[in-house]
Amino acid sequence: MMDDEISSSPPLWRKILHGVQDDLLNSLGYPATLRRRLNNGILPVSHPQLRNTFWLRSVVCWQTWLEYEKHCIRYLRLGHDGDYDYLQRHIPQLDGLINSETSESFCCDITAVGGLSASSDCDQELSSLDAFAQQYCQELAIPLTRDRLNRNLSHHGLRLSEMVFSQFTWMPARLYWNNVDGAHHFAAARFLATQLSQPVSLTGQLNTYSINPQKIRQLTAQWDLFLVPEGIVYGEFKDALLRLKCPFGVSNPPHWENGDEQHFRVIWLERHQTAPARVSRPLAQAGFPSLSQQLSELK
Repeated sequence: MMDDEISSSPPLWRKILHGVQDDLLNSLGYPATLRRRLNNGILPVSHPQLRNTFWLRSVVCWQTWLEYEKHCIRYLRLGHDGDYDYLQRHIPQLDGLINSETSESFCCDITAVGGLSASSDCDQELSSLDAFAQQYCQELAIPLTRDRLNRNLSHHGLRLSEMVFSQFTWMPARLYWNNVDGAHHFAAARFLATQLSQPVSLTGQLNTYSINPQKIRQLTAQWDLFLVPEGIVYGEFKDALLRLKCPFGVSNPPHWENGDEQHFRVIWLERHQTAPARVSRPLAQAGFPSLSQQLSELK
């Protein structure tokens, strides 16, 4: 077994030769070390698990992306000592990337609501409010009568004239009730209203979030953005780019799925600089998720 492992590993002279070749190509501005580490699996590709549930947690929160950081990223630039200097860089295209509008007198029927924000069962991977009602609210939806409908609507968590809603243009055809309580009674009431063809009017505040196409075009024209596993950014990845003397930015991704984004970082590479542009190509070829493409596809 040990002999097989030794024989399968490249000989020392070949490792030395590869190192010399890579150093030469790196010095000429070609990301040889990066490519070799990508090909050898040292820098693994990982894709986020985005789930299309009816819960608000499944909405990618572009509207709050880097809000806490005041739209600044960490920017690594080669310093006088040959190592990276860690700087803060403001990204002006993020200012106004998402437009928000609030309506205080929004009115809709209960059947128009397609998503909820909270429930004791919000960990369930369900794609629709109808499925939630049928699987987790059956006791509240029987018998199929207007009296049962009214009893659900009278639940203390449902203030039918003081609702708060959200909608996102990148999550089409889904209006979310930003509830704190009452998810099961609401879903049962919605199911009963549909079955009984009984209108139920809801009023309250609507917060609408929409993309700013001009800002997205400006952002993606300047930057290539890739999602990279958090654990490799400041190790093998940074070292490979340092050998190339390539500046790059690092930031958190937008929030999604109750914190799943914490397993990733966004790598920022300027399109119009030679070294970053040459890094973008092997990252794209290796299959790292392109956040630039995702932004360009937002509606």
